[in-house]
Amino acid sequence: MKQHSPVAPGLTGEQIEEARLAALASYDILDTPAEQGFDDIVHLAREICATPVALVSLVAADRQWFKAKEGFDACETPIEQSVCAHALQSSDLLIIPDLALDPRTRGNTLVTEEPHIRFYAGAPLITAAGIIIGTLCVIDRVPRPHGLTTAQAENLQRLAGQVMTQLDLRRALKEQHEVEAQRQLLNAELSHRLKNTLAMVQAIANQTLRGVTEQDAVTAFKKRIIAIAAAHDVLLRESWAAADMRTVAKAALGIFDAPFRFDVSGPDLTIGPRATLSVSMLIHELATNALKYGALSVDGGRVSVAWHLEANSDATDVVLNWTETGGPPASEPARRGFGSRLIGMGLVGSGACEIHYLPAGLQARFSAPLDAMQQQ
Repeated sequence: MKQHSPVAPGLTGEQIEEARLAALASYDILDTPAEQGFDDIVHLAREICATPVALVSLVAADRQWFKAKEGFDACETPIEQSVCAHALQSSDLLIIPDLALDPRTRGNTLVTEEPHIRFYAGAPLITAAGIIIGTLCVIDRVPRPHGLTTAQAENLQRLAGQVMTQLDLRRALKEQHEVEAQRQLLNAELSHRLKNTLAMVQAIANQTLRGVTEQDAVTAFKKRIIAIAAAHDVLLRESWAAADMRTVAKAALGIFDAPFRFDVSGPDLTIGPRATLSVSMLIHELATNALKYGALSVDGGRVSVAWHLEANSDATDVVLNWTETGGPPASEPARRGFGSRLIGMGLVGSGACEIHYLPAGLQARFSAPLDAMQQQ
């Protein structure tokens, strides 16, 4: 006969059982593979109580299923054979010194037939809401008139608490994984819609600017949209919270389809959304100029993109160095267009930039406070 944990006063037995089964179902634990954390607990329970059998028993509607077991072959038993079901009625430790003499269990076939169990002690597994979903129990094949020692009983209850901790942690991790899966699905949808929006912007630009004579400016505009899209892709992977500097740099350079001509280096560094867009646009403009006039305009030219952290008297700065080699001598542009002004703004608009037009190629140094680079 199934017993019920006292969930709340005034509920019928059927309502209590429904609440208990719902609580058990919320852990999504039944019929899952063995897990070391639970196996370790039953091993300790068996050692502490000096019994041949220890079980983590979860009582479902028509069966009791063992998440962990030692000294017992079956993975589950019908509810009619469940001794643990009797432990669902009270939050106290249930001890039956001789199962063959107790009226609740003397007819149980596990007692009258193999494996002829005779002693039972079960510590209830109680949820935070006070619902009992099973027990951590120890079993002996001989009666124990004196039951467990005080220390054994206390330790069995403590271990039952650890079973619940494992169950709660397992459920929290599962919920976290489900949230992460939903986040990734949402990010994929956002990315798809963003790309559609940017594609629409490009289409409108193509129609609106079709008659513009300076098609180089139109082309530059389109490429900047692509650079923004690449930066957004990086941010969407992290829910717009932050991005890895190396990933941002490689995404910006990836547009130019010449990865073997770029050397990207620097320590692991997480930057915020504003800095991600800033770095992407800055690298895009520098690479565009290198392709037109600098190292990337000739075979054999290379570009180094490197960053490091630099401590000063007030704070720590992020320093980004752009170095071109193997190309024609660098010369200062005759006029400052939008790209030059964007480069001059530096990282996150700090304006801290040094640009050197050298015979060996362009060298540029940009810096900004680390706090500003990591700001959300």
